Amino acid sequence: MQSPAVLIVEDHPMMVNALRDSMQEVLPQAKFFHANGQAQGLALIEQRDDFALVLLDLNLPDSQGLNTLNAFCHARPNGALMVFSMVDDPAVESVCLANRVTYLHKTEPVSRLLDTVLQSLQTAFAYPELPRATVVKAHETPALAVQTLSPRQLHVLAELARGKSSSEIAQHLGVEESTVRTHLHVIYQRLGVKNKTQASAIYWQWSHSLGISHG
Repeated sequence: MQSPAVLIVEDHPMMVNALRDSMQEVLPQAKFFHANGQAQGLALIEQRDDFALVLLDLNLPDSQGLNTLNAFCHARPNGALMVFSMVDDPAVESVCLANRVTYLHKTEPVSRLLDTVLQSLQTAFAYPELPRATVVKAHETPALAVQTLSPRQLHVLAELARGKSSSEIAQHLGVEESTVRTHLHVIYQRLGVKNKTQASAIYWQWSHSLGISHG
């Protein structure tokens, strides 16, 4: 089973490293690719059509703004396309909306970025939708169980699976520890589990399953 492929199209090395390191926290099995401009990014997409996510800056050395967005909308793979940029332009937001592209401003905190990445992947892989109150037992399909979680709950579960305590997760997300405990209570209910070990096992199975083909 393959690992999910993520393409980062960004020309600043420090930003690339920061994005990759942050996303590895919640997608540890992912394989990351990098393009420092539009031409290189489009060439990588042409070479392989299995990118689960393309994370795109709009201001690149060889393309700017709407031109960049339109080019990647035209060439996008089967997975999610997400704009992460400093560009403030109503036209960009309109094109993103029309093409089901997620837009996130670079001033947003890392926790917001990771929540949005997870939401984009959930949508792109289009697992069968379940009612929010549905409980899926741990022995059933992990992807279906995880699909019932919100992006923030999924982020909390990812941190939990990496061995972080409730207080550490709260500090990372900038929330009260009681808020994290509330999230965990809901997570355990929806996954049909009783403890951290069982919940973490389902998360790792789901994370690994992101390599399943898009078909």
